[in-house]
Amino acid sequence: MSELLALAARIVDRAASGEAIEAFVTHEREFEVKAYDGAVETSSAAEPRGAGVRVVTDHRVGFAFTTDLTEAGLDTALGDARENARHTTPDDAVGLPEPEDVSGELPDMFDRSILEETAETKAAFAVELERVTRQADPRIRTVEEAGYSDSVTDVAIASTTGIAAAYQRSDAWCYSIAIAEDGGDTEVGFEFDLARSLSGLDSAEVGRRAAERALRVLGATKIPSARIPVVFDPYTAAQFLGVIARVMTGEAVQKGRSLFAGRLGEQVAAEGIDLVDDGRAVGAPGAAAWDDEGVPTRRTEVIRDGILSSFLYDTVSARRDGRASTANAARSGFKTPPGPSPSNMAFDPTGGSRDDVMRSGGRALLVQDFHGVHSGANPISGDFSVGITGALLENGEVGRPVKEVTIAAPMLDILRNITAVADDRRWLPFGGSFGGATTLVSEMTVAGS
Repeated sequence: MSELLALAARIVDRAASGEAIEAFVTHEREFEVKAYDGAVETSSAAEPRGAGVRVVTDHRVGFAFTTDLTEAGLDTALGDARENARHTTPDDAVGLPEPEDVSGELPDMFDRSILEETAETKAAFAVELERVTRQADPRIRTVEEAGYSDSVTDVAIASTTGIAAAYQRSDAWCYSIAIAEDGGDTEVGFEFDLARSLSGLDSAEVGRRAAERALRVLGATKIPSARIPVVFDPYTAAQFLGVIARVMTGEAVQKGRSLFAGRLGEQVAAEGIDLVDDGRAVGAPGAAAWDDEGVPTRRTEVIRDGILSSFLYDTVSARRDGRASTANAARSGFKTPPGPSPSNMAFDPTGGSRDDVMRSGGRALLVQDFHGVHSGANPISGDFSVGITGALLENGEVGRPVKEVTIAAPMLDILRNITAVADDRRWLPFGGSFGGATTLVSEMTVAGS
């Protein structure tokens, strides 16, 4: 990491009079293996390394990146960023953040054991995951795919404003897609797990849950249309959060692309419901000591007791609203400039276990999977109408499996009708990091037969 920080500092030292420079440098080591039918199907490794450079001059910003980290390559990238800045529109909000005290490294960011795990061990894990999924039940006809991936990432950032920081993180994840068949009906069950290294993953548990999710909906049919309570399981609750989170940034509001525009200070969710974005959430996939502009991460209450209390900001979008950054600058890597995005977003639990929440719904629809989220959910208009697979609940007991029905309600109505959030949060990476928990919505329209 010290090498990357020194590299970032060398880029910053090239600043000319009257310009500000930021250098964002990463070095990743990635591995992926997929198993099928008892053997390794594919395996790959990569080691991307590069630098992204932002130049700010006269309230104009230019960006460029390079994988050529020689002195000549750095000079070229910096020259490109300067040239790009010449062609952008001036904006008084454009600028780099000032340094703030970063209160130490976060725990659970890096598991050193990941460095000791061999490609053979990882491949064996994927093959075992595929095997235990397939053998979980005679009705599991096949496993569409089972996989394991990991990465070790070093990140450094430096700027002419005085920011200089670096961190190292490890990530490991696995998944299995089970195909169940019975009486001519075929259903799919997807399950996954996240950890900081392979040692934190449990192939037997992931395989069992993937099979269970497929088996649970065998024989599913339509149900009559009705207005009934709906229970999102952690997987679908996180997907719903991933939809609304896209328009909870200050930038989305400023561009008129958010259903929350003009609603700051209004009741947008049920009383007692808190929605929090926490960049320091221990164990969450998006946790880091600072965001991708070097601003120290923090806990931001987006919704407090049902009231919309804050949007999520990076430095530029915050300045446009006369506010401070909420440390929500994010990048997809060194090849992109930062922009506002959730870090780790989740509803705080309201109290009670998964079983408690499911029982409190009485006769309800448990939603296990969404279908057509990208086409049926519009976070700008607030429309939400998606197909689902799941099961009927009777006082908390899972009963008749259900499919080929649609649930619908305006997103603000869904938020205002949330009556309980269980304590079974799971972090899911859906274009960000979202904590899903069993969530009860008091009423939605179910369109069936």
